[in-house]
Parts: sequence; C-alpha cells; structure tokens
Amino acid sequence: MSIAPVLQLEAALLRKQMPDLLLRPGMTLFARVAEREGRHGIIVLAGSPLVAELPDEVQVGDKLRLLVQDTRGERVAMKLVQEEPAAPPQSPVIGVPLPDGSTARVSVDERDADRDDAEHASISIGYSAPALGQVGFVLALAPGAVRVRAELAAGAPFELASDAAGELKARLAEATGRAAEVTVTPRREPLDLYA
Repeated sequence: MSIAPVLQLEAALLRKQMPDLLLRPGMTLFARVAEREGRHGIIVLAGSPLVAELPDEVQVGDKLRLLVQDTRGERVAMKLVQEEPAAPPQSPVIGVPLPDGSTARVSVDERDADRDDAEHASISIGYSAPALGQVGFVLALAPGAVRVRAELAAGAPFELASDAAGELKARLAEATGRAAEVTVTPRREPLDLYA
C-alpha cells in the first residue's frame, strides 16, 4: 500500500491571495502546475498563482486533483488524488418541494466539463414545475462569468420567467462574484404536419 503524495501551501499566503476561499478538510480542489524549481513550484488554483511545496512526481503542466487534509497551523496540506475510472453516473430525478406544496422535478440532462479546466464548464438541467411546466436550463461557467439560458413554453410560463430574469441575474452575480447573464427563450414546439 503506497502513501499518496502531499502538496503543501503556506496558510498565511493562501489567505492573503485568496481571502474568500474557505478550505475545509475533505474538500477537493483542482490545480495546474505552472512552474517548478526544486521542491517548490507555482500552482494555479482557481485562477490564482500560489507557491507550493511539491511532491517529487509532480511536473510542470500536470493537472492536479487535491484533497484538503489539514488546514491548521502554518501550512495547508493537500493530498494528491489519483483519478479512478468510474462508471458513467446516472442522472437521478430529484423532487424539490415548492412553497405552494407542489413538487418540482429536477434532473441533469448533460454535463460538459473538462476536469483539467475548472474555469470552463456547463451543465444542462431539466426542471418541471406546475407553474412553469418543463424548463430546460443550461448553466455555463467561464473565467469571470456565469451564464444561464432557460427555454420554456411560450405564453404564461415564458412571461413569468422573463419577468424574473433580472432578479436571477442579480442573485447569480452576488452569489458567484462573476458577471452574470440570463437569457430566457420560448421553446419551439415541433410542428406536426401529419395532424
């Protein structure tokens, strides 16, 4: 049984460069090795370059999956986690209770993310609720930006979603600290020429 290599960062420097990042043991982070000189190097974590003490097997250009182990003391220790091939995940349908007592059904339709690029990712989500019917969302992240594209039935559901788009945009920007964009479009129902 081999011991997983550990990467270490100076806690004070990490807090200074990334004050909003709250690390807890058990969290998984992704980073890239930008430079290396001897035992030390520069990793890029969430777009910020940080000086780190690197294990011997880590090289420039490596993409790292890091499991936070210890955040107490002067150093933050993160264990390198090896990627394990996994079976494709099933997309469960989750029931979300709504204030009126009804239940919305949410499911993940499609994911588009590169494990090596934590700054660019998107996910397609299907959402079904009594007031809106079936809604298709695409949530996309890019450096400094978050975008939501929603598609739903024309008429009252579209009007309701369009009216709430500004509030969603403001809340996304506040929650993520990124520029937000929200687009609501009516779903084009297929035309049945045989009817």
